[in-house]
Amino acid sequence: MRKKIIKFILYLTVFLTVILFGMYGYAYYVMNYKFMPSKNTYTKRVAYIDPDESLLSEGFETCNDYIFDYYNPERATYSKGKNGLRNFILTNYKNNNYNDSGYLNIRFVINCKGQAGRYVIYENDLDLEPTSFNKDLVNQLFHLTTQLKDWNPNFTRNEFRDSYMYLSYRIEHGNITEIIP
Repeated sequence: MRKKIIKFILYLTVFLTVILFGMYGYAYYVMNYKFMPSKNTYTKRVAYIDPDESLLSEGFETCNDYIFDYYNPERATYSKGKNGLRNFILTNYKNNNYNDSGYLNIRFVINCKGQAGRYVIYENDLDLEPTSFNKDLVNQLFHLTTQLKDWNPNFTRNEFRDSYMYLSYRIEHGNITEIIP
């Protein structure tokens, strides 16, 4: 009887050891390899704006090859501040009976001289799913955004730098309810 108990404990110990090593191996795989992308899957940064596919990029020049994010310590801002930007857009925007709701996102580059160019437009509904807005609404907000000419460039590592920027218009039934950032 005693031999059977020892044999049972031995088998149980071996079984649990195999299970624990298996769980450890699977956890190691998940943490280190499962979610790793294949080599060379991503060749550009997420924020990258392709000059060949962007709007108003002809004649627009960046100062460097690398474009920073707008939110560095002394980030890129509109020269008249957020309120100046908001006042300009809201004063000049006309809701021509639009019934669209969602986010109209306009991304662009601000070069080291404070000039804007390389615009791209993304349209999403309020659940952030891709959608299409009224073409006149999009054209109107794009035109107003491109009229914002005086930007303070990003200042990083003791010099002015090129940076990505975006304006996101939250629209409800054709009315602008928020401008982000």
